[in-house]
Amino acid sequence: MAGAHRAGPLKQQNKAHKGGRHHRAARRGAAGEPGGREGPGRARSRLSRLFQLRYRADQGFLALGFTLLELCPQVLAEKRSLGSRDGPPHLVVVVPLHGRAAAHDALRLLQSQDSAVLRVDEGKAGGFALLCPQLKQRWRFVTAQTGDLHAVLDLAKVADSLLFILDPADGWDTLAVPGGTDLPPKKRIDAKKKLSKVIEKRFPEAKLFSLNTEQESSLLLRHLATQKQRHLAFRDRRAHLLAYTAEFVPSQESDQVGTLKVSGFVRGQTLDVNGLVHIVGHGDFQMSQLDAPPDPLSLNPRVVKGRKKTQDMDVQVCGSSGLCRAP
Repeated sequence: MAGAHRAGPLKQQNKAHKGGRHHRAARRGAAGEPGGREGPGRARSRLSRLFQLRYRADQGFLALGFTLLELCPQVLAEKRSLGSRDGPPHLVVVVPLHGRAAAHDALRLLQSQDSAVLRVDEGKAGGFALLCPQLKQRWRFVTAQTGDLHAVLDLAKVADSLLFILDPADGWDTLAVPGGTDLPPKKRIDAKKKLSKVIEKRFPEAKLFSLNTEQESSLLLRHLATQKQRHLAFRDRRAHLLAYTAEFVPSQESDQVGTLKVSGFVRGQTLDVNGLVHIVGHGDFQMSQLDAPPDPLSLNPRVVKGRKKTQDMDVQVCGSSGLCRAP
């Protein structure tokens, strides 16, 4: 078999073809330099990569959209259940920051709402409930004792919102605005908004409200009804309630052992009668009975409601040798 032909030293060497003035531009485009011209293959690959990136981005947005669609009903249902007729009242704990804070005057303004119905608690804990059929919301206000840190912390565990009361005539001036009172009323509102934005940057998540008139109290109630709630893991994973009334019934054998009847709205998870309940300062006890009477703070008492876990629950705790039961 003959071997392959090999060119000899006398083979003619032809010069490379030069396309003219655009030759340098074509080389720059092939090398990826700016100002060059892309070939059809390179442009096709670039478009393919752009299409892939766009496709991945679209898929990511679609996945995010599906996730939001799944979460939106849950978030809306959770937000609408708080303070509505199907959920427990919005629990607001009023905390005076010092002894001279006029908490009673502030609460009196909240109680003077024309569109709300006032219900005063009969228990020793005090407080009152506001029912507003117009806004389809209901709130329960409980005042913490000034200076009792443990009581404030116990109430903060179950509270939906904390309302701190501060008397402007007491304390120290941390932000002074010279000439603020000399401004016209229209400009004073704009200046107050600008100062509020500055304060929000320094102290986020805290909202400052003036509580001197009924109109300002209405704005405060609307903010409490629509504000974003923060989730606490230790509170969301178990059932809890703030007792409205409590009654201890001693047993026939001993006055130290008996049944503790507690009434309140169950929040969080479902309360199981077979589980243990923890009473702050006393320990864990076993429940014996769990009842669901009609809602005492119904927005529309004429409507007969079914029994739900968020309705007013009577918990009976009975103990002997450190054990407790609940109805």
